[in-house]
Amino acid sequence: MLMEVSKDAYKSFYKDKRRQKYLNERSDDNGDFSYDMLTTDEFNGEDILVDEVADTAGEAEKNLLLDKLRLVIAGLSEDERQLLDALYYQGLTERDWSAQSGIPQKTINDRKKRLLIKLRKFFEK
Repeated sequence: MLMEVSKDAYKSFYKDKRRQKYLNERSDDNGDFSYDMLTTDEFNGEDILVDEVADTAGEAEKNLLLDKLRLVIAGLSEDERQLLDALYYQGLTERDWSAQSGIPQKTINDRKKRLLIKLRKFFEK
């Protein structure tokens, strides 16, 4: 399908086309790289760029939660701290901790449930 255009529009179109060709050749000669070169119909080349700016609000929230966690752990009994350490820091199972501590596994399970409820209540405040 042919479409008639003015002489100025024709010249302008081909001037822009020649300019883009010149810029592309110059980039190739200089070894320039642009993330736009990676852009396709399915993928935007700029999407692979990583935002290196620190998430200060997220870091602040994380630090507040860690401070709160330290406070609540300091307020636990020695038995509760040992249970927390064994199950969550050492990665022992209730059965393993039962064998090491001599406390029945059912008792460990009950204590763990109470401890998690206590921690949850503290963080809901």
